[in-house]
Amino acid sequence: MKIKIIPNPKKIWAKSLAKILGTYLTKAGHIIVSKTADATICIGGDGTILYANYKNQLQGSVLGIGGDKSYICQLRNGCTNEEVLSLLQSSKREKIMALSCTVQKRKFTVLNDVVVHASNFRVVEIDLKFNDQLISFEGDGLIVSSPLGSAAYAYSAGGEKLNPDDKRMVVVPICPYKRMLPPRTLPSGVTIEIKAGNDCALIIDGIFVSHLKGENVSVEKGSDIIFFSGVGRYG
Repeated sequence: MKIKIIPNPKKIWAKSLAKILGTYLTKAGHIIVSKTADATICIGGDGTILYANYKNQLQGSVLGIGGDKSYICQLRNGCTNEEVLSLLQSSKREKIMALSCTVQKRKFTVLNDVVVHASNFRVVEIDLKFNDQLISFEGDGLIVSSPLGSAAYAYSAGGEKLNPDDKRMVVVPICPYKRMLPPRTLPSGVTIEIKAGNDCALIIDGIFVSHLKGENVSVEKGSDIIFFSGVGRYG
């Protein structure tokens, strides 16, 4: 198997484990590559997986090694080389639904959530459209979450927590004025259109993308991403 290993460069333990694991897997007959991989191992936590996805670095089936607070990662720091090898050799895989976000002809694959948030410390007016229904409200912003991301920011803001293998989306207003718009869960076939007032930030998987100046943001079901089994076990 061709395996790509991506450690978090800011974590010493992740870089150290990447070297040890690379040597071990090579001796076990696998090939460590930088592209065209059959599997990608991200070491460092959920953020390492999210950033690698943002940079289009995930290839093949995905395996994560993180800390105690990790939700996406299947294994924890301190796992043995044998545990990693066992999971890689397992035939069990999970299809996790990602989102597709488009803004100004730029398209992003989203694992957790798309967030539109006021950036000037004032409430903003947001137009939300789906199923030919237009809803306008004022608040701090809006979260559109995948099933995987529903356990993160969206859940903290009052949204429904879904199983990682669900196929729905969660829409959660952030501090809507007088709570006039409750969170809701939508089927995956829906396309969600968002238009916010000036001076809003577009954030994808916790990563700042750009300041919005009235542009439309479109969110819909994206392609599935294949993970080795065990995603969400620790949530």
